[in-house]
Amino acid sequence: MTINTEGWKKIGDTANATIFEVEPRILAVVPVEGAIDDGDTAKANLNMQIDYLSSKGQKAAVIITMDPVAEQTAAARAVYRDDTDPVLFACYAIVGGTFFARAVGSVFLGLSKPRIPTSMFASFEDALEWCRVQVGK
Repeated sequence: MTINTEGWKKIGDTANATIFEVEPRILAVVPVEGAIDDGDTAKANLNMQIDYLSSKGQKAAVIITMDPVAEQTAAARAVYRDDTDPVLFACYAIVGGTFFARAVGSVFLGLSKPRIPTSMFASFEDALEWCRVQVGK
């Protein structure tokens, strides 16, 4: 799955991903190809989102594209589960078409029990529409 980021506002890069504002109140996390997501990279990704949303004073939805991810550890999932503030985050939309991406998404949804509404999607467009509803657009 190739994600066209043209027209999106780049927020910044971490060791394993680029974070964008797709439109007001909707962010996207686009990992680098072959990304490994562990506790440290998860904290860096989440902290960049928190800093950005705190500076804007707004709650947002986050779309995460999982197809480029090669590995995600339990420590990373724990960060996303435990450190996501429902005051700043409306929801997670996990997008994945590969078997691995869908498996990681299923583990996250089934075992990690996120504190915010979270759903899995096969397409970015479906995830975006769901996020718009979640943030009240």
